Amino acid sequence: MRWLGGATLASLVGAYLVVRAFEHISGGAQNAVVNVVKPGLFVATWTAITTGSGMHDVTKRVRSLREKAMSWGRRLDAR
Repeated sequence: MRWLGGATLASLVGAYLVVRAFEHISGGAQNAVVNVVKPGLFVATWTAITTGSGMHDVTKRVRSLREKAMSWGRRLDAR
């Protein structure tokens, strides 16, 4: 469960920073478009960071499985 906590915390902080940067760029405008875009930007950033983190873990596991498969293949070929 530690991996979930780390990814969630990183996503939360990253999404918050992106929304704050957007607020800074938009000059603190408070119109309907900005108010609609901010939650969408938060969710999109949260999703992107979480997905990236998950894909990093998946890539690591796939590489590990490939190495184990190659090791078993070499052992079977040696017989």
